[in-house]
Amino acid sequence: MAGPHRRVIPREELTAWERWELGGIDEERRARQPLPQTATPELPVQVQPEPEPVLLPPVDDPVPAYESLPVAEVSLPTAEEIEAIEQQAMREGFDAGLEAGRLAAEDEIGRLKNVLQSLENVTAGAERELAESVLDLALVLARELVRQEVAADRKLLLPAIVEALSGIPPAGGTSRLYLHPDDLSVLEPMLAIELSGETWRLIADPRLSPGDARIETASTQIDLALPGRWHTLLRVLNRAERDDLQWNAPVSPADGAGSGG
Repeated sequence: MAGPHRRVIPREELTAWERWELGGIDEERRARQPLPQTATPELPVQVQPEPEPVLLPPVDDPVPAYESLPVAEVSLPTAEEIEAIEQQAMREGFDAGLEAGRLAAEDEIGRLKNVLQSLENVTAGAERELAESVLDLALVLARELVRQEVAADRKLLLPAIVEALSGIPPAGGTSRLYLHPDDLSVLEPMLAIELSGETWRLIADPRLSPGDARIETASTQIDLALPGRWHTLLRVLNRAERDDLQWNAPVSPADGAGSGG
């Protein structure tokens, strides 16, 4: 019987190492045997999940899946809107056509102006050439006409002599007027009226051509020969270098045909 100094420990308060129970005979024998080597536990192999199969629509399905979606309602334009669209399209087309026509017209006008300018240049050049040709022909005809008139009428030299005498100062000494003998015989009676016999002497010079005259004073010498006067006229007309227009130049066949016509 336990004394009063001993305390009974309840079962619940006993720990694992404090608790002892009687084991069986087999348990004691196994306890004396060595423990077998335990194998290293293999790690579990991670298995990838198989991909889920993609389900395709049946081949014999004629309608795709998206066509089954609801279609949005489309509002059609009214008659007034359609007419307004037509009017706007007509205005835009008219404006575009008008602009294109204007540009084409400006281009055509520019080309016509260039053509007209070229024609004007050609016409002006032709007019200048024609005027020059006409003047040349007129000079040739005038030269031949003067030759014929002087040979036919000796009195034609008198106006030129009178005009030359009026332009010189009064002679202070003896002055001379040289004429072709044929001209002197015709003009001497008329010149005696114009010239004073005390101052002027009329001299026949066969070296002069018919229609020529030469005046000599104490201070002046005037050559009234037809070639000289004709050369002066050519110089005024900027044709002094033209040999075919000189007074003694022969008449070309073209000039003769022109004067004869």
